[in-house]
Amino acid sequence: MTRLRAYFFKLLFHLRLGHILLKLNRNKNQVPVLVFHKIIPEFDSAWPGIHPHLFEDILILLKKHYTILPITDLFSKPISELQNACFITFDDGYKDYLDYAYPILKKHNIPSSIFVLPHQISNNGCIWTSAVTFFVKHYPFSEISEFLKQHSIIISDNNRLDFFKLNLEITKLLCAMIHADRTRIINDLRNKFIEDNRIIEDELLSFDELRKLDPSLTHIGSHSLTHPSFKKETDLSFIDAELKESKAIIERELNREVTSFAFPFANYDDTSINAARKVYKLCFTGLNKFIDLVEFKTNPLAAHDLKRFNIHQDSAEEVFFLINGFHNKLR
Repeated sequence: MTRLRAYFFKLLFHLRLGHILLKLNRNKNQVPVLVFHKIIPEFDSAWPGIHPHLFEDILILLKKHYTILPITDLFSKPISELQNACFITFDDGYKDYLDYAYPILKKHNIPSSIFVLPHQISNNGCIWTSAVTFFVKHYPFSEISEFLKQHSIIISDNNRLDFFKLNLEITKLLCAMIHADRTRIINDLRNKFIEDNRIIEDELLSFDELRKLDPSLTHIGSHSLTHPSFKKETDLSFIDAELKESKAIIERELNREVTSFAFPFANYDDTSINAARKVYKLCFTGLNKFIDLVEFKTNPLAAHDLKRFNIHQDSAEEVFFLINGFHNKLR
């Protein structure tokens, strides 16, 4: 099915259907921002990433059809210089950015933005979602189900053989909780790993590793402190701390200004977005829509409600169609 799907989009690309969509989008002054997470050579059944070879194929194709710009150019350049643009971003700040993505970006002289979690970097080096992924990959379903049941969480038997769907189901259920309730469960889970003599390796970039990145190629933004779902949080003091402290820590450690923020899980509400407007110049909120350049330049609120295309496809040609709205039209 994967090969057939890749062939389908290669055929559509060869027939230049994607080029027609690209022209239509440019006429509407619509530009895409891409968001990646993991660039890894090995297949992860619980959370598949993008293979480095595919990542490079995507960049090569993008360079043929777009001018790939730093995200800060949205403010500094006029619409006429942004119509052919696209932008590359990464969430979470995994070590594979430095190991695999950054060398390819540097090779092709392509700028990108990476949104990091300073609280996790300075502590255990692991996002809470990765504890869930580790649990799914290394424990039998019966033990996973029993542990969650003890915390009043019921999961479906339907996903017992599909690590990706099981991981997604559990993550969504935990996302539906406020930070305090979710943290209690994740701490219990991490204690279980310790008791079972299982160790999750550090997976996030340290500040020393972030300092190795060329500031002219890599823009660093905040992704919060603890990766909460802001749509579920109502405590304004907690929201402010997640927004302000993450910015302050990154700025102090890296000695560079942090002006941008990406909401974890693309989840937010009026309270959190209004709080973010007071702290950041630019915020990413949603998925799989364009940035409207006219709206961005004329509406003062637009810079804090920007969308990105989530990249998880198996071919560069399908990515091209995704970021030109084909999947949205088909849906």
